[in-house]
Parts: sequence; structure tokens; C-alpha cells
Amino acid sequence: KSLHAKKQEVLIDVFKKLFTAGLKEWRLILAGGLRKEDQNYFDKLTKKAGGLPVEFLTNVTFSQLKKLYGQASIFWHAAGFGEDENLYPERMEHFGIVVVEAMAAGCVPIAVGSGGLPEIIKHKTNGFLWQTKEELESATLQLIKSPKILKKISTQAIKDSRKFSQKVFCQKTNEII
Repeated sequence: KSLHAKKQEVLIDVFKKLFTAGLKEWRLILAGGLRKEDQNYFDKLTKKAGGLPVEFLTNVTFSQLKKLYGQASIFWHAAGFGEDENLYPERMEHFGIVVVEAMAAGCVPIAVGSGGLPEIIKHKTNGFLWQTKEELESATLQLIKSPKILKKISTQAIKDSRKFSQKVFCQKTNEII
């Protein structure tokens, strides 16, 4: 999958707006694989993030990723943003295993409300769905300003992530067979 499909530039834009508006104690960590063919795009992202508390962690192991999930409170996901789901369904996040992994660690997901993600995220219950940068910003600020809401949704995210466990998958498969 191309690095472009994850829409990291959108996340940096929103983070910059929040940071400029006074959200100084937070940082944005962008973690994932980096292929040789994505290097130019990666270089543009690092330039765009210049002067901001944005960290780029490339080619992280699953163990490192789990540790990051455990340290985070909020998980942003932008794949599919600005894309026409009917014309380009392949540009959407189809299932979103990374979202489920983040939820299992207690991160509250704030993800684009297209593709398969609305099947995982129940808006304002176990995470948030967004369609505009303003909605991403608003949901983020709501969670940051209300630790009580953050905790409630985080607890529900952990609980709901279990619906996608290997054990549940096998049980459902056996029921079908």
C-alpha cells in the first residue's frame, strides 16, 4: 500500500492548527512502514512537520507499535479522506486492523467515516468518525478537554475491540459452517 493512501499530510495540517492554537503538551507520532518508492513523499512530510512536535517512526516492529498504542490516548486515522468511496473503493480502509489494535490498547480512535471503519467504530461510543478536518479537530479537542469522556470511550473501545479477536472469529466461522 502506498504511503500516500494514509493521508499523513492531513494529520500534520490538523495537528499544526491545534499546536498553533495552544495545544503545546501533545505530540503527533506517525509510525509505519517506509518503502523506497515513498521516500520523496516522506521527505515532503518531514518538511511540512518542521518545527512541530511530530515524530516519524519508520519500519517499526509490531512489538514497537503495541508499545506506542499503550502510550497513546488518541489514535488518528485518515485513510480515505477526501476520496470518493463509490469511484475509488480501493482507497478506503477496508477493515482497519490497526484501528482495532489501537482500540485494544485503550486508544480512542478518531477515523475517517468511510470504508469499513463505521463497522468498527460507533461514533461517540467507542471512538469518533470524521469527514472534515474540522470534525477531526473538534473530536480531538473534546477528548483532550474532558478526561472523563476520554476514559469512558477508551473503556468501551477496549471492550468492543474484543469483537474482532481470533477466538470470536473462529466461533463465528464455526457457527456459519
